[in-house]
Amino acid sequence: MPLPDPPSLKPTRNLTDIGLMPQRTPSEGLFSLQNKASACAPEIAEPPAIYVVDDEPLLTELYTIFLEAAGYFVKAFTDRVEALAALAGERRKPDLLVTDYFGSSMLADGFMRRCLKVHPHLRILMASGLGQGDVHFFSVRPNRFIQKPFNAEEFLREVKAALVADPGDSL
Repeated sequence: MPLPDPPSLKPTRNLTDIGLMPQRTPSEGLFSLQNKASACAPEIAEPPAIYVVDDEPLLTELYTIFLEAAGYFVKAFTDRVEALAALAGERRKPDLLVTDYFGSSMLADGFMRRCLKVHPHLRILMASGLGQGDVHFFSVRPNRFIQKPFNAEEFLREVKAALVADPGDSL
């Protein structure tokens, strides 16, 4: 038994009729339609930039993996002097600095002070194997603190909290 012919697939109305396509004259052309669409498109914001500084390369690599997977732009350093030079020389300044308390090239207090001198609105998350009560700061304090060891979820939660913190608020 033969199958009946399918119903006509020709639409009874076009996209202009139902309001999905603006009416335009031939003189407007394709470019005016594209310009109207791009004018309505939302601007895409850059992801927050984060510097991670730890003298342990495996930790900077781990932090980078966590942060990039969460959509952040990351620059990793194993030396505080190099990180400070990049901070001073880069056009795009980071939104957040994640650093360890201990560092071989410079004390944490001096490092944070110099970073804030170059970039006064920088937020700082201190990650340390020491407890918060065991670390001592003289002139500058970080905005947030996380004690090692921690998992990715705890780390990303502290990063988010540090990014929304007022740069002037410290522990």
